[in-house]
Amino acid sequence: MSFEIVQAESSLFGLSKREVVSAQLSDSNRDEIILLKQRVRELTERVDGLTTVIEDLYSKINDSQRSQRSQQSDTNDREIELLKGEIKALRSECISRREPAEMRSEKRAKVPSQDTANLKSAKVEKNQTTIYREGVQLFQKHQYDEAQKRFSMTASKGYKPAASNYYLGEISYYTKSYSDAIYYFKKSAGLYDKASYMDTLLLHTAISLDRSGDKSQAKLFYKTIINDYPEKKSAKIAKKNLNKL
Repeated sequence: MSFEIVQAESSLFGLSKREVVSAQLSDSNRDEIILLKQRVRELTERVDGLTTVIEDLYSKINDSQRSQRSQQSDTNDREIELLKGEIKALRSECISRREPAEMRSEKRAKVPSQDTANLKSAKVEKNQTTIYREGVQLFQKHQYDEAQKRFSMTASKGYKPAASNYYLGEISYYTKSYSDAIYYFKKSAGLYDKASYMDTLLLHTAISLDRSGDKSQAKLFYKTIINDYPEKKSAKIAKKNLNKL
């Protein structure tokens, strides 16, 4: 059969075997191409995703490196400052060692020793003791103005402050400055309420309140003296004065 006849048969009766095989191969190639394209797209998407992850990692690494460099810089700055301080101290020591012995001894002579400071403190205390004793002696002689000056000085210096204020209260009481007396007595009692003169202090406070017109407060003080110091002379006086109110 000639080639023309085969072609004629092919066109009349459908595709020949060769054409059928060729068509099947073409369909298979097309499917493979589609699959390959799909695979390429998937790979491309994965590459893009990995690229993004890598870029984020690089960014974090750069940030971490910058932070470490900043911390290292701060550490270096602190170390430099410490070194500067040590160098300064060494220089001062070197200068001190190079000073003539006369200059060093002169400087030491200018600094008061602990013994000198203690002597000054003892001298001040002795002065305050003397002033306080003078105040007591003047008070006993009823020289209240001069006594007041002494006790004001010792009270301001913190020497026997409770007793000093008590005597200031007594001076005010005997000079009939009752409001001042009440002030000093309360201050003294606030500093030390276990003193041997406390019953007298309370009695003179009560009388000062009584004579200032504060009868209700005076009654409370009289009752306190009677209850707390029943065997004292001040309790008898308190009873007598309380009965008059």
